[in-house]
Amino acid sequence: MTRTFSAYFEKYKPLSDKAKQNIESISTELILPKKSIVLRQGEVCRSVFLVLKGLARMYYFDDGKEVTNLFFSEGEVIADMESIYSKKQSQYNIQLIENCTLIELKYSKLEKLYSLYHELESVARLLAIECYLEENVRNRSYQTKSAKERYSNLLKNNPDLINRVNLGHVASFIGISQVQLSRIRLELSSF
Repeated sequence: MTRTFSAYFEKYKPLSDKAKQNIESISTELILPKKSIVLRQGEVCRSVFLVLKGLARMYYFDDGKEVTNLFFSEGEVIADMESIYSKKQSQYNIQLIENCTLIELKYSKLEKLYSLYHELESVARLLAIECYLEENVRNRSYQTKSAKERYSNLLKNNPDLINRVNLGHVASFIGISQVQLSRIRLELSSF
């Protein structure tokens, strides 16, 4: 399990000891309760959070209904990358759906380290590319996969998520109603 931002970044590229020390010196551990909001729609995202324990979701409102866009669990980084990079207001809320232990890193402090450590700048580029590619795969799944296929992929790729998240969040994440999700679950359980 990844316990520090430097360990998380080293999944992409080795870092010098000095770079690791500087990253850790600007990192802060937070313990926050379930339902805490770490980003509100309309704010500029200014921090990234590494999830040590717990689960969060990114969501937006569509005609007054909450639509879950992403889930973040242990070992993953929570942020609205579009807002961070553009420095524009976020279109999303990020809410903790379990009690969480997080490591917070202020993005402005991290940006300053980019100029000091070329390897960190490379890591940021690789992360941005990964986020972009994941978003493309997700968007393409809505165009090419049925709701049943999207749910099956969720079960295959994140089997523990189903037991940690309410079904309304799961349904909105795969782009269907809770009633449709119940039908799909019933159909899949009969196999």
